[in-house]
Amino acid sequence: MNLKTYLLTSFVILITIMSAYGQGNNEYIAVDDYQRTINRSEKISTAPQLNDSVIELPKIKFYIEPTYQEVTFETKPIKAAKLKIKEPLTKLYNGYVKAGLGLYTTPFLDAYYGSNRSKTKAWGINIKHFSSLTNLKNVGYNLFSDNEANVFYKHFFKKNTFYNNINYERNKFHYYGFDANDSLNIPEDYRTSKLETKQLYQTIKYNAMLKSMHKDSAKINHTTNFNYYYLNGRTGINEHDFVIKSNIYKYMEREEVGADVSLSVNHLTQSSLPNNVQTLLPVEAKKYGNSIFKLNPFIKTRRGNLLAKVGVGVHTEFTHVTRFFFYPDLAVSYSLFNAIFVPYAGLTGGMQKNTFNSFRLENPYVLENISTRYLKETVAYRNSNQRINIYGGFKGSVSSTISFNLKAQFEKINNFAMFVNDTMYSYENKFAVRYDTIDKTTLSAQIGYQLKEKIKLSLHGEYYNYSMLEEEYAWLKPDFTVGISGIYDLSNKIIASLNVNVIGTRKTYSLRPIADVKPTEGKYIYDLKPFVDANLGLEYRYNKRLSAFLNLNNITGKKYQEWSNYPVYSFNLLGGVTYSF
Repeated sequence: MNLKTYLLTSFVILITIMSAYGQGNNEYIAVDDYQRTINRSEKISTAPQLNDSVIELPKIKFYIEPTYQEVTFETKPIKAAKLKIKEPLTKLYNGYVKAGLGLYTTPFLDAYYGSNRSKTKAWGINIKHFSSLTNLKNVGYNLFSDNEANVFYKHFFKKNTFYNNINYERNKFHYYGFDANDSLNIPEDYRTSKLETKQLYQTIKYNAMLKSMHKDSAKINHTTNFNYYYLNGRTGINEHDFVIKSNIYKYMEREEVGADVSLSVNHLTQSSLPNNVQTLLPVEAKKYGNSIFKLNPFIKTRRGNLLAKVGVGVHTEFTHVTRFFFYPDLAVSYSLFNAIFVPYAGLTGGMQKNTFNSFRLENPYVLENISTRYLKETVAYRNSNQRINIYGGFKGSVSSTISFNLKAQFEKINNFAMFVNDTMYSYENKFAVRYDTIDKTTLSAQIGYQLKEKIKLSLHGEYYNYSMLEEEYAWLKPDFTVGISGIYDLSNKIIASLNVNVIGTRKTYSLRPIADVKPTEGKYIYDLKPFVDANLGLEYRYNKRLSAFLNLNNITGKKYQEWSNYPVYSFNLLGGVTYSF
């Protein structure tokens, strides 16, 4: 078969097949004499082989040749790291003015101006005024005026702190403690006169302090104070008083060794009779001297929770004679349960210098001239000698907010000073000083509560028992006192303060007849009733500069007598504003 015949035959067969597919299921049978053959295939009989990829390597041995290299270095000092923490500081103002006015026409002023923050110094000036222009009824003329000016300067050295201030006080008042309607016993010119009962005291004070601040406990530290005042009275009294004292101490391992040293000198000049006493004899001024030197060496030691002090007091009194006194100076305390409960005890004693100024600060109506009627020695005022003072108690804290202190104390005192109504040089509206030897027992308790800076409360109470040698009673000394004080701060916007004092019964007497009182050896002894002095203060801070205050004093409204024949103002109110600049 040639090529043309082969191609033609193949074309016919292809057309026939395509037509057969196009006609559906019709069957076509091709008849040809062509013989097709398929070549025979050969199989590979070799099987595949798997080759493992893990190759076992031979062990390699290493050998390090030792060598030595000399290294040199130089040290250089590194500067200390400085940590800069800038906390926001509250803005301080240089001064303020606090002014107000109250019932009974009582103007009030408190002004201050001073330095701001400084690392080396601080200074300030303070002026105060408080007075009353309204009289109480049925008593003598009783207006008063208190003025004070104070200037201070404080300097911080590297190892010492120096502080000093000058103070001036002017106190004017009247001896109004008598019945203005008693025309039988008191002359009319005295009952109606403003001059006869007037008293005016002026005081100039200077105080200085030098305190060391050695960080090394092996060095000697000290705190030295110098105090001086000059007192002048309208009736011719003049008093100079100097006190220099120093506390010196040094730490030696666990012991603190030191001494308290002081020298007190008083010089008093006054007439022997008050100005209102008429006499045909010339009245000469008398001069009195009174000095005390004290030396108290001591050793303090701490052994674990035990703290102990052992010392002795050597006190020398210089009046018209020289006397030496020796006193123990012992104290011990032990801390239990991490200072939650601390029992303590002590045994001490000492001399207490009595001056006219110390008496008039306690009782402003004290007789301004000396009466030798009550004195057995040629001195103006006897010093009180605390022969023994033994005490013990417990203190600690119940929680982080509550603390307490319970104490019992027993004292033996010679020349214990009391006040009695004078009948020789006044109409019982002045007080003379009476002395006695006493045994005094005191039971006291204190409880404090503080919740951060929001709430602060303090409660204290004291009970006194006196055993007298000569006098019937401890005149005008209360048998108990109770005090409550507290502050509530509401978001530093409204500040409320409370101050309540309860003073117990006090014994006093008069040489004049008292209703429903029988005389005892010519004395009409009676009780001054207990009284409650409750005061409430409110302050509203409008902003950091401006605030308003309101003080409610003697809320109970009782005209109680702190001193016999001297009633106080009833309920009174004082309000005003404070401005800082």
